[in-house]
Amino acid sequence: MGKITVSERKPPLRVVVVGMGVRSMIYTRVALTNPELLEIVGVVDVDEKRREYARVTFGLDKDKCFASVDEFVSVPPFADAVINGTMDRLHVSTSVPILRHGYDMLLEKPFAINEEEAQELLDCARETGRTVMVCHVLRYAPYYQKLKEVMESGEIGKVINIRMSAQVNYFHESVSFVRGKYASAEICGSGMLLTKCSHDLDLMAWLMGDNQPRRISSVGSMFQFVPENAPEGAGTRCLTNCPVERDCPYSARRLYIEQPQRWADNVWHDCNMRRPETDEEKEIALSNPQNPYGGCVYHCQTDIVDHQSLLIEYQDGATGTFSMTGGASISTRLIHITGTKGEIYGTFETGRFTISSIVPSAPEGRVKHVVDVTEAQEGRHHGGGDREVVLDFIAELRGEPTSPGKTLLEDSVTGHRIVFLAEKSRLANGAMLDW
Repeated sequence: MGKITVSERKPPLRVVVVGMGVRSMIYTRVALTNPELLEIVGVVDVDEKRREYARVTFGLDKDKCFASVDEFVSVPPFADAVINGTMDRLHVSTSVPILRHGYDMLLEKPFAINEEEAQELLDCARETGRTVMVCHVLRYAPYYQKLKEVMESGEIGKVINIRMSAQVNYFHESVSFVRGKYASAEICGSGMLLTKCSHDLDLMAWLMGDNQPRRISSVGSMFQFVPENAPEGAGTRCLTNCPVERDCPYSARRLYIEQPQRWADNVWHDCNMRRPETDEEKEIALSNPQNPYGGCVYHCQTDIVDHQSLLIEYQDGATGTFSMTGGASISTRLIHITGTKGEIYGTFETGRFTISSIVPSAPEGRVKHVVDVTEAQEGRHHGGGDREVVLDFIAELRGEPTSPGKTLLEDSVTGHRIVFLAEKSRLANGAMLDW
């Protein structure tokens, strides 16, 4: 991890937040817990309520609160860097003028929604000489840091196959990818594989190191959330015209009123509401025919996939597979790496993975031991990566030691390009495409 040292000679990094959404709120917590390291000095957001929230929270001057990037770059630079937490489809169009105006940047993933935009941003960063780090926060989780260390030690030999999967639980799936702001490429600019799993495919690329892909194939579809799978007699809205709502696992009443810990805060945030205080307020909001979160998941007409798998052939002949499945009972990130000397397998959520080494003289022909990092990441969202990526960004700009998994833009391109080719392959009925 990047080692932050407090020095009287180094004032806190002065940052402007562009897009005061959920992710930006998480990253800016460092300014509240460690004001000696990070100071929020401005905000850019089209929404007046979010600008006001930032102004009050961080004690901003009104002339440092902007309604657009154009307004922001029209004044002389007054900060060291920017945290860009805008929606996916806005990342490149907002980042380019900010970089050209002289700011370094911590940029939310995915950093681009297609290969052309990715190249545009990469070219801009190179031309301006600005530092861009991408919020691939899972690289900073102790689980994946330790796993990378084991792989680089040579303990399992040369990688033959790397297999990863991401199970997206049913209530996260319904909030974000069926009813919510990521339900359509037209809305967010990208499909579910890029929006949800750019973390995972960045991890795969990082773990495989210099071994680049040679060919990629992918298949997937919208399988579950289609009208023909709706329960018999189902209506189109949970709270107003559905007689089978009480028996449906995707009932908006059950998920967002009776069980509000299940991503319900995202519902109210995306509706530009403070958390409603009463059930009646929640029912009124969800009964609004314009509110997508009260709609039937089987009639939302989403145009993304809810499951997708891909196959990678690497330059040295190794293979990799990745599968994303939405609507699972529990969210899980699984990994199984087979090498010439042994294997590594485990799940991120448990905080443990097993190393099984080939030992012919052992009773079972193998020796295994468990690596446990639960204490290091227990209770920390993304294993603590949300905070650590901010600290690493600060360390990078201060010229201090940084993490071996540092997520500079140029180091984050491979994972994104895997997604871009996988989507092209899926749309071409699984065609194997050259890297």
